[in-house]
Amino acid sequence: LLFATIATAACGFHLRGSSKYEIPPELATLRVAVEGSQLQYDPLLVAMKDALRTQTDTQVVDTGKVPQLQLYGERFGNQVLSVDSTGKVSQYLLTYAVSFRLSDKNGKPLSEAQTVRVQRDQSFDPTNVLLTEREIEDQRREMRRDAVQQILRRLVHITPENPRADQH
Repeated sequence: LLFATIATAACGFHLRGSSKYEIPPELATLRVAVEGSQLQYDPLLVAMKDALRTQTDTQVVDTGKVPQLQLYGERFGNQVLSVDSTGKVSQYLLTYAVSFRLSDKNGKPLSEAQTVRVQRDQSFDPTNVLLTEREIEDQRREMRRDAVQQILRRLVHITPENPRADQH
């Protein structure tokens, strides 16, 4: 067991959530915005800012001439996965996608625009619609949170000298 622990630590393996993401120093201060949103507490904006504050050493600011992470094109969708013997929906595929681009303090792109996608299966119980609607909302929050994590992982690989390294 000790050998396995040492071997995994030596190769750089880390448990998810056990340490902070190492965002490039050029992004030590970052402004985050959701394109087209007038909401001060837009759920995507709040999730992204919270993740940056708690999982990186990046200082998030609301104004100033600093690099900007622009989130846009957030969309949820669903499609029928299966129906029961009476022809009623029994399972959906929930989908979520959001795009982002990163620019330096002068507005010059630091990465190409990218889209992250998340999907989940969701059972549907027509006899308990209120519970199912609440479950779908919970799934949507989780998918948004997972997309934010994907964005953070991609930000780790972005540098001004290597703008295409973000396609991991």
